[in-house]
Amino acid sequence: MGDNRPVRAPERAEPTDEELDATEPLPLVVWAARCSAYFLALGGVMLLSFAYYGFDTDPQSFPPGFRLNPLQAGVNFIWGLAGTLIGFFRPRFATAFVLAFAAFYTLVAGLGTFAGSALGMELGTPAKVFYWVVVAGTWAVGLHALRKRRGAAIS
Repeated sequence: MGDNRPVRAPERAEPTDEELDATEPLPLVVWAARCSAYFLALGGVMLLSFAYYGFDTDPQSFPPGFRLNPLQAGVNFIWGLAGTLIGFFRPRFATAFVLAFAAFYTLVAGLGTFAGSALGMELGTPAKVFYWVVVAGTWAVGLHALRKRRGAAIS
């Protein structure tokens, strides 16, 4: 009888240097979404730490930069996971993600700075500064990408 094996597609040759040079670089907003992998790693490490030491562990017993309570760690993990997936696998959604990220963390930073406790999260001075720097950079990148997209749609 006949051979029913699937047909293999011909192998594609490696791209040449000229083809690689002509490739468009990724937009800054995609790289910003990929940077949320930091939040994924930080949230994951902290959730694992709380799972090991217990969720009633005092966050102040951790080293600086890791003093998150379980709620903060979970929120960072979820936003980091979403941003990492979007940045690496669905870059067309990067602008929307970056703007949503900026809006959410503006709320967190604002509540942490002016209300004293954001959603049960006690933010120390270094955490407040960190969140405001992240928020400022994220808004700048997101609005730049949005403006660039609107300009391309108009012309």
